[in-house]
Amino acid sequence: MTLWIAWRNLRVRATETVLTLVGVALATASALVVPLVLRSLERGAADAIQVFDLLVAARGSPTQAVLSTFYLLQPPVSNLPYGLYERLAQDPRTRRAVPVALGDSYRGLPLIGTTREVFALRLKPSAPPYFRLRAGRPFARPYEAVLGARAARETGLRLGDRFLSEHGFFASQAEAESAPHHHQEEAYRVVGILEATGGPWDRAILVPIEAYWRVHGEGGSKREVTAVLYTGKRLSDVYQVAQELQREGLAQAVFPGQVFAQVRDFFLQGQAAYRALSLLILLLAALLVWQGVYAGGLERRRNTALLRALGAPRGLAFAVVLLETAVEVVLGVGLGVVLGWGLASLGADLLGARLGFFLPPPRLEADLLLQVALLLPLGLLAALPPALQAFRQSPLEFL
Repeated sequence: MTLWIAWRNLRVRATETVLTLVGVALATASALVVPLVLRSLERGAADAIQVFDLLVAARGSPTQAVLSTFYLLQPPVSNLPYGLYERLAQDPRTRRAVPVALGDSYRGLPLIGTTREVFALRLKPSAPPYFRLRAGRPFARPYEAVLGARAARETGLRLGDRFLSEHGFFASQAEAESAPHHHQEEAYRVVGILEATGGPWDRAILVPIEAYWRVHGEGGSKREVTAVLYTGKRLSDVYQVAQELQREGLAQAVFPGQVFAQVRDFFLQGQAAYRALSLLILLLAALLVWQGVYAGGLERRRNTALLRALGAPRGLAFAVVLLETAVEVVLGVGLGVVLGWGLASLGADLLGARLGFFLPPPRLEADLLLQVALLLPLGLLAALPPALQAFRQSPLEFL
């Protein structure tokens, strides 16, 4: 009976009900969108670097080294002598050492000079290779190229096609086209296309590091690498090599997980500030609920008086007001959760496309749902004054 009366009242004042639902839904979505996108970014960024154990790069900012080598978002700062790579490759503790040379691009997509050893990288020793070919074969000679999945899609290059690289690390295709600078006589020929990994290297073009040296006129003692991706036979070997490199001061040894943890702390600070803003938004939504309930209470005073005159107890009027509020808040929060998840999914897709790696779909975790669920007690609290007014109302006042 109480629920039927509450539902009927909501239908009678349909316009006010819809406005309240929209306000609650927008407040809920606003409280969810940014945390959902940031958490998708966190998971996607972590997944993108899990194949790399240790990064050996020129001394400087570890964050810059990670953004440059792993995420391909910044140009490299400096290079390392090739002799350091040779030493690491020949170290008995080494399982795998992969050189990386950066600095060239094609239509805004980075070229990565490396060796065939890159195709043996694995998430763990027993796992299949991380970079698997969808078509063609790995490069075997200078000026052969293997395209990442996204690089193949964006450039339209196919097996057998040839292209000339540009000098420079461009953030976009538009920048590359505005300042082309071909600096090689022999064109690269596409011999392979990789399966998509969801990582930043999907937008890379892998070429033999020997071609990089030829293009830049590096030979003998002049040969350099931007970084070395290092994997030890045991975890203890990785830490030993890292400590030795740091002690010698010739290069920095960067554990990607540690750098990511520092960046994650920065994200968490931003989320904490946004959480405070979200609570303010939810309070404003509670005030909107209060305004809707109060306005509705003024409209239905005659109906309440009639119910009381027919013998309905005071508690019925009180319960009807609270139940109306609960229905509005629950429906509004439900709509807001759906809207927030949809907007976060769209935002994650757009951000992932901009950054160059896959962001997983947002997850509605318990702490976020509990945060927006605060609207229910806040809304009921806002509804208490109108409910008490209905409880105290005399049936003689409006009859």
